[in-house]
Formats: sequence, C-alpha cells, structure tokens
Amino acid sequence: MPTQYKAHTFKESDSWETVDTYWSSPLSYWAMKSMRVEPPVPLRVKTMGRVVEESDEGWINYGGLSAVLVQSVQARGKAGQKIRAIISDGTVDEHGEVNDAELL
Repeated sequence: MPTQYKAHTFKESDSWETVDTYWSSPLSYWAMKSMRVEPPVPLRVKTMGRVVEESDEGWINYGGLSAVLVQSVQARGKAGQKIRAIISDGTVDEHGEVNDAELL
C-alpha cells in the first residue's frame, strides 16, 4: 500500500537528483521501503556518499541496516522531465509488485 506520493522535476539532464531521504531508527533497522517512479527512470540509493543499490527498472528497495546512517534515493532524467514517485512500506519483487508480507 502506498504511503506517500512525491512529484519531482529534473533541473539538469543526466545528473543524479535526490527524490527522497530516509533514516531508520537502530531499533527498527529491518524496516524496508520501496519507490516506484512513473515514467520509469534510473534510480539509486546512496549512504554516506556510497551507492548501495541501483536500478534501471523504475523501482527500487531501500532501508535496512544502512538506513541507520541516512539514505538518499536519487533519480536521473532529462532537464524539465517530471516524475511521480510512489513510496511504499514493503519491498518490490522482481515483477514490480509491492510485497507487504516482508514487513515484520
């Protein structure tokens, strides 16, 4: 189930821009989230300046232990292009479906 919607318009072509940031308490380090963007664009997750996850599918999972250090979810598109991000609690499987069953 979606928990949040965000819109983003790219300012520059082919540069990574932050769409969302996420921090998780050390007491809930197992919590996972997912982001799906429409139209699909490349996504990545960075923690402490290091890329920890990448996707060209238009969706990505993030959270987990590295979220204790703050994660940035970034997207890359063309200048002026608008995307809609759907952020959900739970992970996305290989078919692009949100799986809430992985929540603890």
